[in-house]
Amino acid sequence: MKPDNKCPKCGGEFEEGMLAAHGTRWVGRGLNMSATEVLGSIMPGKFSTTYRCKSCGYLESYAN
Repeated sequence: MKPDNKCPKCGGEFEEGMLAAHGTRWVGRGLNMSATEVLGSIMPGKFSTTYRCKSCGYLESYAN
């Protein structure tokens, strides 16, 4: 599932990424691959995708 591209807190735009290091750091996607594709190619398994608001930093996570 992917959220609407608008933050429910401030109306800003979301960008896709993931939480790394046990949820302590947000990492953006790169190389035209989703965050789960990048990490999944390194460590097979299931991951969640976390969207971050570019304006206020609000995070929303979704299981894949």
